[in-house]
Amino acid sequence: MENNKNSNTVEKFLENNNMTYLFLLLANLEAERISNLPFSIKRKLQGKLTTTALEHIASNVIPDYVVEVDDDDSDEEIR
Repeated sequence: MENNKNSNTVEKFLENNNMTYLFLLLANLEAERISNLPFSIKRKLQGKLTTTALEHIASNVIPDYVVEVDDDDSDEEIR
């Protein structure tokens, strides 16, 4: 019963605030995730980390940079 009450409270809050809070919360989490990536990966990113995070959330595309680097490393080992 309490979980349903919490869910309704959160849903009402988000409806009243036009989802802006949720968007900014997700963007903040994405910025934190990007900032914790290894330097070799962050160096390849263009622009500011916060702008990149906002773009990821707005486009609903969250790339997995670590897998991409692992794939690149394995391709180099094969050659």
